[in-house]
Amino acid sequence: MRHMIKRFTRARFGHIFLILLGIMVGLAYLGAPTPPPTVGAIPDQLPQVGFAQATYTFAENAGTVAISVTINQAPAAGAENNVVVAYSTLPGTAQPNIDFTPATGTLTFTSASQTTQTFNVTLLNNAVSTGERRLNLVLRLNTTGTATLARDSAELIITEDDPTPTPTIRPTAATGTPIFVDLTEPNDAFEEAYEVQPDATTTLCQLTLWPPGDLDFYTFAVKAGTYYQLTTSQLSPGIDTVLTVYNQRGQAVAENDDFGAAGDLASQLVVQADTTGMFFARVVNKSPADAANRTYCFAIDAMEQPTPTATATLFPTRTGSDICEPNGRLDIACLFGDNQSQQFNFVPPFNQGPDQDFYRIWVKPGVTITCETNQLSAVTDTNMIMLGPNGEDFNPQLGNDDKAPGDRGSRLTFTSFYTGWLHVLVGPVNPVPVEQAAQFTYTLACTSSVPPTATPTTAFVPPTTGGGGGGVIIAPTITPLPTPTPFDLSQLLTPSPVVIPEVTIQPLPTATPATGAQGATTVNVTVFYDSNFNFTPEINEGIENVAVALYDNTNGRLLAFGYTNQAGTVRFEAIPSSGAVRVEVPLLRYTQIVGTGESNISLRVAPLPLPIGIP
Repeated sequence: MRHMIKRFTRARFGHIFLILLGIMVGLAYLGAPTPPPTVGAIPDQLPQVGFAQATYTFAENAGTVAISVTINQAPAAGAENNVVVAYSTLPGTAQPNIDFTPATGTLTFTSASQTTQTFNVTLLNNAVSTGERRLNLVLRLNTTGTATLARDSAELIITEDDPTPTPTIRPTAATGTPIFVDLTEPNDAFEEAYEVQPDATTTLCQLTLWPPGDLDFYTFAVKAGTYYQLTTSQLSPGIDTVLTVYNQRGQAVAENDDFGAAGDLASQLVVQADTTGMFFARVVNKSPADAANRTYCFAIDAMEQPTPTATATLFPTRTGSDICEPNGRLDIACLFGDNQSQQFNFVPPFNQGPDQDFYRIWVKPGVTITCETNQLSAVTDTNMIMLGPNGEDFNPQLGNDDKAPGDRGSRLTFTSFYTGWLHVLVGPVNPVPVEQAAQFTYTLACTSSVPPTATPTTAFVPPTTGGGGGGVIIAPTITPLPTPTPFDLSQLLTPSPVVIPEVTIQPLPTATPATGAQGATTVNVTVFYDSNFNFTPEINEGIENVAVALYDNTNGRLLAFGYTNQAGTVRFEAIPSSGAVRVEVPLLRYTQIVGTGESNISLRVAPLPLPIGIP
C-alpha cells in the first residue's frame, strides 16, 4: 500500500511540473516581439515607349525624314517580352500625297536592340508656297502587357522652303488679253483642291470657270466648333456660282446657289466644323453662257458664331416635304430607329420628282427587323425594297408591293447576318403629281426582335441504390428554334428576262509585273454607269465620288487616295512605289495589280431593272 501511494505521488508531481512548464513557455512566446510581415520582391517596372519629342520640324525639301521612338529600358530576354509598337501618320493641315506620303508600320524593341529606333516619313516639295503645314504622328502598342505608352502622339511641322512669290500682273479684259485659266488651276477634284487660308488679308480674285463644266475645288483648315463663312463675289456677267461645302470625309454638308436680293447670282453660306481638320469647297458655274474672260472672287472668314443674315442653306427643300428630306439617295438615307413609327409623304424635295425615300437602320447578327407602311392616305400605294449595307440586293431580292389583296401597304422582314446598315427604300407604285404630292402620305413603322435564349436548367435525379452519395446531373434539354418559313417573292417582284451581273469589271489588259526597284506609276480609273448598254463610258455616265486607293503591293503601304469627279474619272500621276501597285475600289470590291508606267482601268456598272413602281 505504501508503494502505491509513493507511485501516485510521483505521477501527480510529474503532471504538475509539465503544466507549469507549458505555462512558462506560453508566457515567453506571448511576450516576444511580433516578427515583421514577409514582403515579396517588387516586380520590375514595365518599360515605357514613346516618341522621343513632342514635335519634329523639317523643311518641305528635306525629302525623307527620320522620326525617333525611344524606350526607357530594354525589355527582358525572351520573345514573349518583346515590345512592338505600330506607327502611322494622320493628316492635319498637311495633306497626304500633296505634302507628305503616308507612312505606316511597326517597330520592335528586344533585349538586344537599340533603345531608340526610327521610322521614315517622305515630305513632298510643293512648287506653290502654302506656308507651314502640320501632320500628326501616332503610336499604338501591339503587345499588351510588355510595356506602357509614354508619349503616344507627336506633331510633324513642315516649313516652307520656297521664297515669297513675286506678284505677277494678271491679264484683264482692259489689256485685251482673254482670261481663261487662273493661278489655282488645276483644281478640278478633291485631291487637286487649292488651299485657301481663312481670314486671309486679300480676297482670292481673278478666278475662272472655263471651259464649260469646269469645277473649282478649294480646301481650308478648320477647328471643331468654329463657324466659317464662304462667299463668292464680284461675278462677271455670265457667271452664276453654286457653292458646296464638304467635310473631311468628302460628304456634302451645305450648298447655296444665290444669296441676297433677287438677281444677285453670288453664293454665300456658313458652316460649323464638327471636327478639326480640312474641309473642302466646290464652285461651279450654273450659267450656260460662255465663261471665257469671265471671273469671280472667293473668300473664307472664320467667326465664333454666324451672323443672323448669313445662315447656311443646308440643301433647301420644297415646302411640304417631310422631315427626312432630302433622302432620295443611298448616301443621304434618313436614320431610322428599329422601334420607330413616323409619317412621311412623297413630296419631292427639289425638282419635279419623282420622290423616293431611303431609310437606314443599324442591325446586328440574329436581329430580325420588320418594316411596314400603314395609315396610307386614300391615294397612296407604296412599294418597299430592302438593301444591304452598300445598297446591294439580297439573294433572293427582298421587295413587296401589297401586304395582302386590297391592302396597298408594304411589309418586309429581314433577319440580319451582319453588323451594319440595313437600307429600306419606299417609293410610290404610280407616278405622283407634284401639285398633289402632299396628299400622298404614309406611316413607316419598323420593329426589331431577337430570338429568345434558352435558359439552361439542371435536373437532379436521386440515387436509386442505397448508401451515401449524391444524384446524377442531367444535361438540360434545349428546344430548337423553329425553322423560318421561306418568304416567296415570286409574285411580288418583276423577274428580269436576262441575268445581268450588277458590276462588270472591264480593265484594260495590264500584265502583273514582278516587284522591283523604285519606280513611278500613273493610273487612270474610270467608273461609269452604262445606261445605254454600249459598253463605252459616255460623258454623262460617270459615277461621281467613288473612292479609289493605291497601295504599294510589296509592303501594303497606302500610296494615294482620291475620289472620281463628275466624269467618273480620277487620275494618279507619277506615284512613287517600290514596284507593283495595287489599285482598289472598295465600293465595287475591285482589286487590280499594275506596274510602273501608265495604266488605264475602266469599271462598268451595268443597269439593272428595279421592282415595279420604283423609278
